[in-house]
Amino acid sequence: MNGSRRDLQPLPLYDDEHKTYIGTSLKLDGRRTICTTLMDNIDLFAWTAADMLGKSSKIITHRLSVYREARPLAQKKRKLGEERRKAARQETNFF
Repeated sequence: MNGSRRDLQPLPLYDDEHKTYIGTSLKLDGRRTICTTLMDNIDLFAWTAADMLGKSSKIITHRLSVYREARPLAQKKRKLGEERRKAARQETNFF
């Protein structure tokens, strides 16, 4: 991802607390389509766990398949070239 918070436009859904962001680089028709779709489906948003009452835990639970007896290993440090290092730094400073 390239960009920053400045490249995003806030889209309040209920109020200032409940909002999302859309890219300012989208064409006007694209922004309208996304905004319309989000507003038409506003009832599908879950802002807190309390909003998900009645949902099956099979749907909302994620489990990792982990071998318990495996010993942890540290990943070897990768050396990046200057160009890749700059790109990685920009990407991690997105927000």
